[in-house]
Amino acid sequence: MHLKDFEISKLEKNSKTILRVEISTDEKGEAVQQTLLVIRGNKDGPILLLTGGVHGDEFEGPQTIMNLFHEIEPEKLSGSLVGLVIANEPAYEDANRCNPIDGKNLARVFPGDPKGSVTEQIAYWMGEILISKADYYIDFHSSGSDSEMPQMCGYFKCNSTGNKLTSQDMAEAFRAKVTWAHPDFAEGRTLSYAYHHVIPAIYSECPSTRCVSKNDLEVYLRGALNVMKLIGMMQGKLEGSPSKYYLSGNGDTDQCVSATTDGFFQPDKNLLELVKKGESLGTIKSLSGELLEEIFSPIQGYVGMRRMLPSTHVGDSLFMIADGFKS
Repeated sequence: MHLKDFEISKLEKNSKTILRVEISTDEKGEAVQQTLLVIRGNKDGPILLLTGGVHGDEFEGPQTIMNLFHEIEPEKLSGSLVGLVIANEPAYEDANRCNPIDGKNLARVFPGDPKGSVTEQIAYWMGEILISKADYYIDFHSSGSDSEMPQMCGYFKCNSTGNKLTSQDMAEAFRAKVTWAHPDFAEGRTLSYAYHHVIPAIYSECPSTRCVSKNDLEVYLRGALNVMKLIGMMQGKLEGSPSKYYLSGNGDTDQCVSATTDGFFQPDKNLLELVKKGESLGTIKSLSGELLEEIFSPIQGYVGMRRMLPSTHVGDSLFMIADGFKS
């Protein structure tokens, strides 16, 4: 099946469906595919879209979607849960952030192009067939291989919709350790696409690993179930405690404190550590141990992201600093 032929209305109510859908072909002419896991409830209700693996080295999202598919009973569900297990399977197979076929970052090319490169085609069909048809959307991420972020749920503050429930409602119901509000957004993202289609949407992040953290997986599962309860897909009270930290800031990893020289990076601050404006965050040294650059905080705030890899080049993102606020 090609993704363009996918329609939830064609699936039976009170059912679970596993689909392999074709998006494009690679340079060898072989099909580039995705796996969709769909639960259609016993009653009418909203469509909640979950996506994982937009970046191929982030694994908590795919595991969350697989677990939810097997744990949720259709007869207890109102509406439909659509899970795109791994959005970027070529990147997943390569365990890399970007698609090895065309070198592009799927989280930077929305709304995509049906006649463009493989990554652009994936973005186009994701948006056209999945995101635009959803009532609510969660995009599961984790920090990947190069950087580290706290366990968090983020949303765009500017995402005002006609819906009764907003992205902020969803983010606070998710109940991660950190709720991060972004006053604006960068184009090309899954959530910017959702915003333009007036769909309440949130995303998640968690610390960097090369596997799936049991603790973060539990938070992601609980968060998704909480959102489902919030929007009326399931019965029950929200579980977990409200976020410990509420942060505000751009949140764009392309606009961080960046390296201005090549060298060996050594961070001196931990995630969520409060730093003052002008305070030292870390250093870049030569391989003989000589100081090449000292990194300073541009504002007072909390460390919301830091680079993990010591090998660093000009332009690499090193730190993201966010303001704190009260919910």
